[in-house]
Amino acid sequence: MKWKQFNLIIFPLLALIFFLLVASANRHVFSNENAVMYTYVQNARQGHIGYGFNSYYANNISFAGLEPGDLILGGYPGCSYGRFSHAGIYIGNGQVMESFGDLGVNIQPIYHYWEYSDVCLLRVKADPVVKKKAVDYVLRHQGAMFYPLAFKNGERYWNCTKIMWKAYRGQGLDFDPGNDFWVAPDLFYQSDLVEIIRERNV
Repeated sequence: MKWKQFNLIIFPLLALIFFLLVASANRHVFSNENAVMYTYVQNARQGHIGYGFNSYYANNISFAGLEPGDLILGGYPGCSYGRFSHAGIYIGNGQVMESFGDLGVNIQPIYHYWEYSDVCLLRVKADPVVKKKAVDYVLRHQGAMFYPLAFKNGERYWNCTKIMWKAYRGQGLDFDPGNDFWVAPDLFYQSDLVEIIRERNV
C-alpha cells in the first residue's frame, strides 16, 4: 500500500522536474510568442485540431517547372498547425519525399497535393548543388519511422517538416530562426529563404 502511495507521488514529481528542466534549458522557446506550441494552443481554443477538415478538394495547381529540392505545402481548413498541415520535398519525376504516420518517410506521387484546399509550391533560394544534397539527404532516410511531434534533435523519428528542415540545415540553410522545438509547415512559407512559385486556395 505504501509503495502505491509512493508511486502516486514520485511519478508526477519526476514529470514536473523533467518539465522544469526542459523549460529552463529552452527559455527562448517559451518566451517566443510565435513558437509552434502557442500556435497549437491558440488554434485548439478555436476548435482547430489535427490536420483540419479533411474533405476532398480539387485545387488543379500545375506542377510544371518544379525542380528537385523545391518544397510543397498542403493544408485543410481548421488545421491546428496554421494554414498548412503537410509538407514534402520534390525529388523529381513527379515524386515527393514526405512522411506519414502509417508509411514513415516515403516517396509518393506529387498528384495527391491536388486534394488539399490550400497548396503552395516553394523554390528554395539556393544553388542546385545545395538542393541536390538536400534531396540526397532525405532519400537516405527512406523508410525511417514517423512520429507527429518528433523533436528536431536526433535522426530516429521524423515528421514531414523535420526531414526537410534537417536536409537544408545540413547545407547551411535554417528555416527555423527562432530555434523552436518543432518546425511547422508555415515556417517554410514565411521564410526569406524561399520564393513562391505558385499557390492555390480553394
